[in-house]
Amino acid sequence: MNVKRAFWMFSILALLAMISDRIVFVILPYFLLGKGISGLNFGLVFSIAAALVIILPRIFIGKLSDIWGRKKIYSLGLLLESFSTSFYPFLSGIYEFGLNKGIKDFSDTVEDSVEDAIMADTFNKKIRANYIARIGTFIPFGRAIATIIGFLIVTYFSLTFGFYVASAVVFIEFLIFTLIFKEPLKKVKKTFKLSIKDYTLRLKIISIIGFLIAVNFGMSYYPAFFQLAINLGITDSLLFILLFFVYIISSIFTWKSKDWTDKIGRTNMVIITILGLSIFSILYAFSSNIIQFFLVMVGISISFYVYRVAFKTVVMDTALVKVRGEQIGFCKTLQGLGDVIGPALGGFLIDFVSLPSAFLFSGVFGLIAFFLAFSIK
Repeated sequence: MNVKRAFWMFSILALLAMISDRIVFVILPYFLLGKGISGLNFGLVFSIAAALVIILPRIFIGKLSDIWGRKKIYSLGLLLESFSTSFYPFLSGIYEFGLNKGIKDFSDTVEDSVEDAIMADTFNKKIRANYIARIGTFIPFGRAIATIIGFLIVTYFSLTFGFYVASAVVFIEFLIFTLIFKEPLKKVKKTFKLSIKDYTLRLKIISIIGFLIAVNFGMSYYPAFFQLAINLGITDSLLFILLFFVYIISSIFTWKSKDWTDKIGRTNMVIITILGLSIFSILYAFSSNIIQFFLVMVGISISFYVYRVAFKTVVMDTALVKVRGEQIGFCKTLQGLGDVIGPALGGFLIDFVSLPSAFLFSGVFGLIAFFLAFSIK
């Protein structure tokens, strides 16, 4: 597939994906908390969902894409995500939410497990960081657009309506990808034999770092971030407004990262941004007003989006071409394990220790990843 054509397709898909993602990101927690669900049960919804995803590790999905091709797997994930998102308004119990969230997360996992491999197939190592950064710019930009849409939804319609809008956006993604993407023909062995014993130490350490940052994120945001926002008097509509400015600022920094990543070094950029994630996660614990909360949001958002570009590039560079889907899937599997642990641990700390403790411990996990990252230089 033509590189420029692929770039614009991936950029549009990233834009649409983030519109859907951010709408659900805000309305689902407010939807759950509005039903009087406790911090621990809230965390369980997300951990149950993540645990269901771990049943089929991403390494197997990646391996399947090496054998059968990535397009049909990615398309299936988009279609499943669209349907599951539309089911939320009809649910009421914790386990119902957990099951449906699990189905949605599974579809996200199917997409995520092969998306990086598709990009790595499309963009060679020399131009990879540049194009990944450019596409990455559409992530916060798409989320900025989502805040406007989300604000209009919660102001003039309802939280329930937001789920239908998000579902429709994902279905548009499915149509665009299925109709436009042309997968190159590859000759691969039709065998489902994993080669974990041949993984390099570098790949294993990178995967552990991904796990630690996933725990960091889950502890900070599900439900700590939203509980803090509510404690500070931030409504769902106001949060959308704050996120709009956060994402616009992050878009600028993410765009500039295309120049920084290769100049500073891809691994060095991972180290720097992990430190930023760790420090700002801890600072959430000391946010006592909306201004402080907003400034921390900006700091952690910039760190995350630039980290995302650098980390993705390092993983793509490290994975071997012949088993690229499998090895990227292995990394994603450990990240999925972190997605299981983070929300449950965060919810436990909120209910039995304190809200600030969730942020403090998330920062500790980030700092462990920071020191570990020096070993992959």
